[in-house]
Amino acid sequence: MKEVKMGILGVKIGMTEIYQDKELVPVTAILAGPCKVIEVKMNENYCALKLGFVKVDKLNKPLSGVFKNVGEKYKVIAEVRVDKETASKYKVGDVIDVNVFSKGELVNVTGFTKGRGFSGMIKRWNASRGPMSHGSKHHRKAGSNATSRIGPTRPGKRRPGRYGNEKVTIRNLKIIDIIPDKNIILVKGGIPGPKNSVVKIVKN
Repeated sequence: MKEVKMGILGVKIGMTEIYQDKELVPVTAILAGPCKVIEVKMNENYCALKLGFVKVDKLNKPLSGVFKNVGEKYKVIAEVRVDKETASKYKVGDVIDVNVFSKGELVNVTGFTKGRGFSGMIKRWNASRGPMSHGSKHHRKAGSNATSRIGPTRPGKRRPGRYGNEKVTIRNLKIIDIIPDKNIILVKGGIPGPKNSVVKIVKN
């Protein structure tokens, strides 16, 4: 398994467009970091940095114990997989910002898609609707569940249910620009999640 060299946490600001070499490029603006290193994990088969993001004043007691060695409390905690050489360069309390990335680099962005609640077959699975006239009572209802021979509905059958709010990773997004003084990264294309949602950006 390829180990990730470095990553950071951020908040999705929204999408915009910029001109690059006389070409209109759609980009997503991400407020990335700064993140504080809470813990450095260095085992034989696993090396990672545990990062804290979005500073808060109050937390429950179990979570407060995590930040005992840091002196500050954070709302979001996430681990970023790194190699052993990178992990040895950091210690608890160090700050990671957008300077760990460079313009033109490829990154993977992980976030949670927009939650759409309990949705029907047409919205959730793009199913075709039934006839709207000629006495039909099944305009937007689901069709057949199974054959008459099998009887019960098999697991995994597409049915109405909760739609969205799933963890998704978009790979190989190009960093178009970095604004260090504002901690903003512009990546080409869209990323999962609504505005102000937390995302994780890692080097490809």
